[in-house]
Amino acid sequence: MKKILTIIMIFTVLLSSVFSLSANAAYDEAMEAMKLYSDCVLLMSADNGEVVFEKNAGKQTPPASLTKIVTAIVVLENCKDLNAMVTVPESCIKELDGTGSSLGGLQAGEMLSVYNLLASLLIQSANEAATTLADYISGGDRAKFISMMNEVAERLGCKNSHFVNPHGLHDENQYVTAEDMATFILHAKEFPAFEEIVGKSSYKLPATNMQEERNVLNTNYLMNSAYKDYYCKYVTGGKTGSTSDAGRCVVVTASKDGYNYVAVALNSTFSDVDGDGVNENGAFLDTKEMLEWTFKNIELVAISDTTRIVGQVPVKYAKTTDYLTLSPAETVYSLVPVGTDSGSLLVEPIEDTVPEFVKAPVKKGEVICRAKVLYAGNVIKEIDLVASMDVKRGVFATIGTVAKNIFSNWLFRIVALAVIVVLIILVFINRRRKKAAKPANSKDYRILNYNDFMKLK
Repeated sequence: MKKILTIIMIFTVLLSSVFSLSANAAYDEAMEAMKLYSDCVLLMSADNGEVVFEKNAGKQTPPASLTKIVTAIVVLENCKDLNAMVTVPESCIKELDGTGSSLGGLQAGEMLSVYNLLASLLIQSANEAATTLADYISGGDRAKFISMMNEVAERLGCKNSHFVNPHGLHDENQYVTAEDMATFILHAKEFPAFEEIVGKSSYKLPATNMQEERNVLNTNYLMNSAYKDYYCKYVTGGKTGSTSDAGRCVVVTASKDGYNYVAVALNSTFSDVDGDGVNENGAFLDTKEMLEWTFKNIELVAISDTTRIVGQVPVKYAKTTDYLTLSPAETVYSLVPVGTDSGSLLVEPIEDTVPEFVKAPVKKGEVICRAKVLYAGNVIKEIDLVASMDVKRGVFATIGTVAKNIFSNWLFRIVALAVIVVLIILVFINRRRKKAAKPANSKDYRILNYNDFMKLK
């Protein structure tokens, strides 16, 4: 029997569909207006994982020096003392000869703390810092360190990423996705040292046994106010990368007024996009524009309220009602365009979960079915719909419902009719038998005993 769907949505008003269509178009138009230069982009809430902008976010692409985020994760997960001193091996520098690597000027035999090597790795993007840290953590077993990097990816559910080196020099077997990079940096930021280091626009490497104190600048120009085309005051940290195969890459975190985001731009251009004779980093331009648009145009609102009645389903055996009203099980918040009202949101039951009816008794808060909350045609979140009230079982209602169900059953009707026909036939047969047993010429007469006879006489 086809399910009877009686969910009545009160969130939807006459203009909701019109607004939803325009809101969805507004997102598309915003991305088109940005004319993004990156092949893969992702802008996602770091608070609840909602995606604002996405293009090829699941596409595998070379990570360049964004690889160093995973290198740092392995180090931070396996080194308890960040003040431990490490000597830079000559082999860790020589293996980079002729590669055109991004280097930090470290020298063979130079001694730095793990923390300062991480600073050189993440701020300067020094490849020799990556090889030195990999050598230190693995005891010189590079294959072991690479295995640890891939174990991190597997553990975090980043199935579309794979690593073969700790620095990011191009290799066809080394790749990531924008989605995975967002996961990597959010996990890395759980380590205070990582968040502290990537949040610095510059850093003073202390004097070592071989070099004087020196100031190093962060390659992330989104954090440097001297680069007006790129500077975004909301960026709190991140990592850059660049190779001829990977293009320009960046992943950052940003915050404003309690809102937190992660932005990723991969495989972007480096060209004169504005005709000023100077090449621009497309990844920086895309990231800045996405973040500034989002902070200006997106806000967090309650998209479902536990006090609102959003539907009803038939109820059987109830004492005082024929329908059970439903409400969201939780108050759900979501990112929507500024000015969005409840009429622009739709709570829609998931048909396969909606019962044809429920049976009393029912307790308030009891989960009845599931629903999806939609904005602009997109599912924001799935929620439970629960009973908004207690429904008691009624004795007479139960009897009446059972009787109604019985008598409305066609099989019962056929059986009952058959029984009646049989009874009629049996009565008819019984009468025929009685009539057949009576003498043909017999007359009715009264039998009297002797005393009665004497009285009559």
